[in-house]
Amino acid sequence: MARLFAGPSFLGTMALVFLAIAALFSADMFLAGLERKESRVEAARLFEQGRVLMQNGKKAEAIERIQDAIAIERGNRDYRRTIAQAQFEAGKIADAESTLTDLLQSDSTDGLANLIMGRILVKEGQVAEAVSYYRRAIYGHWNQDAAGNRLRVRFELIDLLAQRNAKEELLAELLPLQDQAPRDLKTQSRLGRLFLLAGSPGRAADVFHGILREVPANAGAYDGLGEAEFARSNYRAAQRDFQTALRLAPEDRPTRQRLDVCNELLMLDPTARGLGPAERFHRSVKLLGLTLDETRSCIGQNPSPQLQGLLDQAGKALEARVSAARQGEASESNLDLAEQLWQIRRQECTPLPATDSPLALVLARLSQ
Repeated sequence: MARLFAGPSFLGTMALVFLAIAALFSADMFLAGLERKESRVEAARLFEQGRVLMQNGKKAEAIERIQDAIAIERGNRDYRRTIAQAQFEAGKIADAESTLTDLLQSDSTDGLANLIMGRILVKEGQVAEAVSYYRRAIYGHWNQDAAGNRLRVRFELIDLLAQRNAKEELLAELLPLQDQAPRDLKTQSRLGRLFLLAGSPGRAADVFHGILREVPANAGAYDGLGEAEFARSNYRAAQRDFQTALRLAPEDRPTRQRLDVCNELLMLDPTARGLGPAERFHRSVKLLGLTLDETRSCIGQNPSPQLQGLLDQAGKALEARVSAARQGEASESNLDLAEQLWQIRRQECTPLPATDSPLALVLARLSQ
């Protein structure tokens, strides 16, 4: 009879033991989860303190707080990205690079980490390497507002390329923005100006025409359109656009200066349509005289025999009396002599002449 009761009693005891173990395990798991939750709350509190300290310019204290948060929650990428930014802003470049290298080794598509690394490389003067990180940031992963962040990074890269006058790379980054950029006036005006910097006046003109369709009396758009026409050597059209811009914004001094250059250039250009032989001859004489004065102002005491010979020819041509019948022939000779003088002036004189003066622009047009 004892054995009959021993079996069920033993099983019952074991069941109670297992139930006790399960209860203890559940309690332990609950407490562990509660502890993890409390730890995450504490980490978040420390991180927020660090973020506020960063905003207040207290970078060293911010780094300490965020490091404490990371010690609690090591796997949080947001904390590690933020501390990399704080380290960068505090001038701790090596620390920031180390943090970012670890982040990018585990996820090379991290948009913000790539952006911060790009900024660090710019600061170190490694611009070519920085550009590649900026591009990874543009096409990388962003936790929030991916489209907005990518657009902002592209504009930051564009500003970098514009500062370095890297026209081909700048244009390559600008082309996608034609469809992606916001249609507001400020952004479109900026885009038009950037196309001018990239050496694409045709696309710039398209942007400014688009602005004028929306805002017909926008002085800045007329000024930008004038710059685009000027860059394409459409000086008469540029003159009209600058005049319109000044009617809308009379105090704009840079536009006034560009209009003055246009006016002087158009009065000097001997190739303008509709000129009679006498006016063309008059302009060729003026052009040759200006070129001669510009050359004499920069040469030393011993010009080369070739340059001295051209100077003598130019002096004689300016003193010569030319009959009406010979004005056409004399015009061609004067212009040819002015071009030769200008070319040698570029070789023998320092500093180099300004390329955007009316004289330089007319002579460049003649040589085309």
